[in-house]
Amino acid sequence: MQAAQLSGDELDYWVAKARGIPAFRQDGVLLYSPGHNLPPRKWNPTRYWSQGGPIIEEQKIDLNWDTEGTLEWSASIDPDILAHGSSVLEASMRAYVMSVFGSELSGEDSDTR
Repeated sequence: MQAAQLSGDELDYWVAKARGIPAFRQDGVLLYSPGHNLPPRKWNPTRYWSQGGPIIEEQKIDLNWDTEGTLEWSASIDPDILAHGSSVLEASMRAYVMSVFGSELSGEDSDTR
C-alpha cells in the first residue's frame, strides 16, 4: 500500500502508529486513550488541528498551495519527503507517515476495519 494514497481513518491509523499511540476501533470510530482515568477520545489528526497541528510544528513540515495544475496542498519534510493532499492536514500527515515508514507500507499492519 502506498503512503501517498492513504486518507481518512486509514491515514489517521498510520499516524497513530508512527507516534506510538495505541489506537483502536470502537463502534466504527478510531479512538485512543489520552491518559490515566480519562475516557477514550477520537483520533483524527487529518481533521483536528489540535492533533495534527503539533505534528506539523514538531516535524517542521513545510506547506505550500500547489497552483500548477493539481490545486492541492503539498507538504515536505527535509531532505526529500513530499506528499500532496486536499487539505493541509491530509498532506502533512501523509508526509509524516512517509518520513517514518517510507512510501510503501505493509498492508497487514493496518487496523482500520
